[in-house]
Amino acid sequence: MSFYDLKGKTALVTGSSRGIGAATVIAFAKRGANVVVNYNTSREKAYETASKARSYGVDAIVVKADVGNWEEASKLVDETVKAFGGIDYLVNNAGIFQLKPFIETGPEDWFKMLKTHVLGAMNVTRRALPYIRKGGGIVNISSIVGVKPSPGPGRVAYSTAKAALVGFTTSLAVELADKGIRVNAVAPGLTLTEMIIKGIPNLDERAKKIPVKRIGTPEEIAEAIVFMAVHPYITGEVLVVSGGE
Repeated sequence: MSFYDLKGKTALVTGSSRGIGAATVIAFAKRGANVVVNYNTSREKAYETASKARSYGVDAIVVKADVGNWEEASKLVDETVKAFGGIDYLVNNAGIFQLKPFIETGPEDWFKMLKTHVLGAMNVTRRALPYIRKGGGIVNISSIVGVKPSPGPGRVAYSTAKAALVGFTTSLAVELADKGIRVNAVAPGLTLTEMIIKGIPNLDERAKKIPVKRIGTPEEIAEAIVFMAVHPYITGEVLVVSGGE
């Protein structure tokens, strides 16, 4: 069977109403996997993503949940299992972004950043583990600034949260290996998502500094995520997808 023949499989993607998350849902759906679209605030976009996924002949459900909250993360997993019986691929993608100097980053900023990125991934993963089928995969979405120095100021809290996901990934991969569950991370470089377009100035100038001379697309990142989710012999790795940055 091809790695990419995912008919009958189930993929749960957090933070998947738009951007990389939505593109990942579609990438799984194109390969035959049933999908779970998760959102916290972007309800309309979540249902649009689910509708597009269904156009590929798969089942799709939409679940509202703040993954940083244990009860809501649990509800997300429970709804998934109720609909599909189990989980094959979990992608912890939910995240927020801020561009703020470290000296101005207060406790509330840190709490929001770590709650969404780190606690969110831990909550969903912990609740989902009893339902992840043998041979399944977990992919945590880190960032290039979680593994390399930031290209500019204002990203200390974001970089810290994304770096924490790398540690979570590599350690959990060892713990789950004998259970037949793989754990990897994808670390995107600059990507044309709504969050980045609104959050980072001078994108045209930034693009010139990337070796391939352009900014990546959500669809390109999604392909890397599916690859890391389904490959049976890759675990504990971080794949940087950055155009050479």
